[in-house]
Amino acid sequence: MLQEAPLTLFIIAVTVFISWRAFDNSALFEKLLNNPYTIKHHKQYYRLFSHALIHADWMHLIFNMYVFYSFGMVMESVFKAMWGNGQGSIYFLLLYIGGALVAALPSQRKHGDNFSYNSVGASGAVSAVLMSYMVLFPTQEVLFFFAIPMPSFVAVLIFFALEYFMNRSGKTGIAHDAHIWGALFGILFLLFVKPAAIINFFVQVGSVLGLT
Repeated sequence: MLQEAPLTLFIIAVTVFISWRAFDNSALFEKLLNNPYTIKHHKQYYRLFSHALIHADWMHLIFNMYVFYSFGMVMESVFKAMWGNGQGSIYFLLLYIGGALVAALPSQRKHGDNFSYNSVGASGAVSAVLMSYMVLFPTQEVLFFFAIPMPSFVAVLIFFALEYFMNRSGKTGIAHDAHIWGALFGILFLLFVKPAAIINFFVQVGSVLGLT
């Protein structure tokens, strides 16, 4: 498995290294974080991607990278099995990088004129990978919050419901809209590159629920 998913390990290694360096280097941290005001008014578009390389603290970093490792290893291998090593690797990178970009767009729209708003972390990119796994394997059992076993398609519903209500509350200090949009990108990406996967999702879910 390790040899089949080198991109996952490379992304983790780079993210851990840069996050670690930024923990003790405020200038680097501030240069890479997502600041919608700076992006809009100073055209620093690289921040739409670079925010995924840094994290608020070790807990934030470890959580994101653990989830990414758990599902990224599988998804990279699956993509390569579907399209071959070259194209599969490109699609996997596009899924991750695209998730990071799309996850940053809601804050860009809402906070483009708010200099004090900042966000960091790979949560949006990780959500894209996580959701693509759940769509491809809707009946596979996953552990929600690392403790509650349930089929992936049930976890999908709970994921969006929780993120929606926590985003509406606005009291967690977490960019839940980034998680939502990253996850939606994961679904739309599969719809674009593998339309049959979406059909298969509903077929499998319908079979489990006795509808087909």
